[in-house]
Amino acid sequence: MYSISRENVVFERKNENILYFNSPYPSGDKYVDKGKALLFEGHGKEGIVFVHGLGSRNFDYLKYYPENLAHYNYTTIMPVLPYHFERMPKDKKIDFLSGTSSDIEKRFYQSVTDILSCVDYLENIGMEKIHIMGFSFGGMIGTISKALDNRLDKAIFIVSGGNFLYITWKSVATKVLRVRYEDKGSCNIERCHKIHENFDEQAKKFSSIDDLNSLPNCFRYDPSLFAKMINQDKVLMINAAFDPFIPRKSSKDLWTKMGKPKRYILPSGHLTSHLWFKKFILKKSVKFLK
Repeated sequence: MYSISRENVVFERKNENILYFNSPYPSGDKYVDKGKALLFEGHGKEGIVFVHGLGSRNFDYLKYYPENLAHYNYTTIMPVLPYHFERMPKDKKIDFLSGTSSDIEKRFYQSVTDILSCVDYLENIGMEKIHIMGFSFGGMIGTISKALDNRLDKAIFIVSGGNFLYITWKSVATKVLRVRYEDKGSCNIERCHKIHENFDEQAKKFSSIDDLNSLPNCFRYDPSLFAKMINQDKVLMINAAFDPFIPRKSSKDLWTKMGKPKRYILPSGHLTSHLWFKKFILKKSVKFLK
C-alpha cells in the first residue's frame, strides 16, 4: 500500500534535467514501472514536487510552473505519473482509470509512492524544506502525499477536489469510467450513493493508513478521506468557478474537510484557469511559499 518500502529506489540522471528511477510499487509492467521525472534546478535550499494532471495533454503546458519556480530558486521535480506518456503499457490498452476500483486503487498507491520517492530525492540532494504543488488530478495525488509525509511543508492544490461520489458521476473527465462501471455491473450511481452514505463519518474518524483496511476500495484513494490530516494553514487552494472536470461539490468537499484553507476561486473553467490565470497562480503560489 502507501507504506511500501522505498529503500531500493535509485535515481539516475541521464542528462541535464531528466531523471529515471525504479518505481517502489511495481505494477508488473516494465514500461509503467520505469519512473521518469524532469528536474528544474534553482539556487536555493527549498524544493517542490510538482504533480501534473490526468491524461496525455496535461504535462507540457504545466511545465510553465516548475520552469518559473526555478527562477525563484525553488528546485522543482516534475515526475511523469504511472500510466501516462512513456509509462504506458505497450501491449495493452490501459490507462489510469481503466478497470475496476481495485485496479485504480493500485495505481494510486504507485503514484503516491513515486511522489514520496521524489521527496526522498530532493531531501538527498540537500533541500532543507520541501513543498508540493498539484494541478487537477495531481492535486488529489498531492493531497494524499502531503497527508502521509510530514516532510512536505506547504501545499498548493490547483483546480482539484475530492469525494469520488461527485468525481465519478458528475465530472466530464470520468464519463468513460462510469459507462464502463455500468456496462460491467461493477458499480452504478445508486450503489455508489449507498457506499458513500457513511463517507463523511469515515473521513472524520480516519487517522492512519492502518484504517484503510476496513474501508471500501474507492475510499482508499479519495483525497477527501485524507484531508483532515493536513494543517489548513499550510495549504493554498485555487479553484475554478465553472469547472466541468472538478465539480463544485467536489472542490468544496476537499476544501471543507481540509479545514477551509486559504482559497481563491477563479472566474474560469478547468483548462482556462491556466490559460487565463497562470501568472496569477504563479504569483500567489510564490507569495504563499515565502
